[in-house]
Amino acid sequence: MASRSAVSGPRSDSVDLAHSVDDVDRLRVVLIRVARRIRSRAQGDITPSQLAVLGTVINHQPLTNGQIAEHEHVRPPTSSKIVDALERAGLVERRADPADRRCVQITATAAGHAYADEVRAAGRTWIAEQIDSLDGADVRAIEQALPALERLLAGDPD
Repeated sequence: MASRSAVSGPRSDSVDLAHSVDDVDRLRVVLIRVARRIRSRAQGDITPSQLAVLGTVINHQPLTNGQIAEHEHVRPPTSSKIVDALERAGLVERRADPADRRCVQITATAAGHAYADEVRAAGRTWIAEQIDSLDGADVRAIEQALPALERLLAGDPD
């Protein structure tokens, strides 16, 4: 794998992800910080965990609490607390499963869909503003990197 570079200081444009642990760390930190900034601009009044669960419900509904926990890689009591908060906020609702009244299905409400749309729009706006501030070469570099970044997630279900 990669070795740790002995040189520290100002970051260069030279990157070697195959051989430099420092460069792998640079990529990790940049991805985390970009995601955090998008969330902070787009999140509104709910927590990042609540926003993630709302997105999961919207993308895969209807879901049981156990299915949400599986998607989010948390324990069912944790996902249940998150769903409780989202339900109190009017963003999701629980309904009895018509095929098995012992099961409860969780779906997003119209308000939940609208909230998610607002969050996505705010995130897109922030990204567009950041990209507009870059020079053409940086924009092209991001455009060329996007397919490879998407492949990083190809095997990881969300």
